[in-house]
Amino acid sequence: MGYIKSRLGQWKLKCIGGLFTTLVGLLALTWRVRFIGREYINDLTDKRKPFVLVFWHGDMLMGWYFHRNRNYSSLVSMSKDGDVLAEILRQWRYRIIRGSSSKGGKDARMQMEKLIRSGYVLIVTPDGPRGPRYEMKMGALRTAQKTGTPVVSVTFDVKQALFFNSWDKFTVPLPFTKITVQYRAPEMIDPGLSGESLDEYREDFQERIRPGIIGA
Repeated sequence: MGYIKSRLGQWKLKCIGGLFTTLVGLLALTWRVRFIGREYINDLTDKRKPFVLVFWHGDMLMGWYFHRNRNYSSLVSMSKDGDVLAEILRQWRYRIIRGSSSKGGKDARMQMEKLIRSGYVLIVTPDGPRGPRYEMKMGALRTAQKTGTPVVSVTFDVKQALFFNSWDKFTVPLPFTKITVQYRAPEMIDPGLSGESLDEYREDFQERIRPGIIGA
């Protein structure tokens, strides 16, 4: 009975994931998208150099969609909502890591480092999974620093969108809207930074990618 229940649960997740990815794909066909700085990630990809890509939690729909079907991996929380997101991302061909700073954190960090060293790009929403909004946690920077890989941030300027009443103000671009996707130049984290100096770097990085700074 437990096996049947488990299989039904997996089937339900696959159906939800398939419906979601189909609807987003149809919606995205109407968007008018402009990319700025995409050469930064194209150059790293052409040279087969892994990197850590970060975008805010509220921008997940655009962030995940625009980077689908690549050699990318993603960190997804261990929550029930995370189960749904993990299935959606699998259908977009992401390699999934389950965990967060509060649940499965140490094991997740080890998996992230292992995947980066294996050549995967790692995507992190640095203010997730529970916020506060636009407050960057240290995980992405520490992982990049420890593995000697650059961090690239990407932000999204959406002219017309629906904003959910959630802590992250989850953003869904409306049909036919204009979206500007902007990448910052890759940044290497000084291996000598630690403690207070690394936290100061985190705060500076956080402020530079917050909305209103470079158009996200």
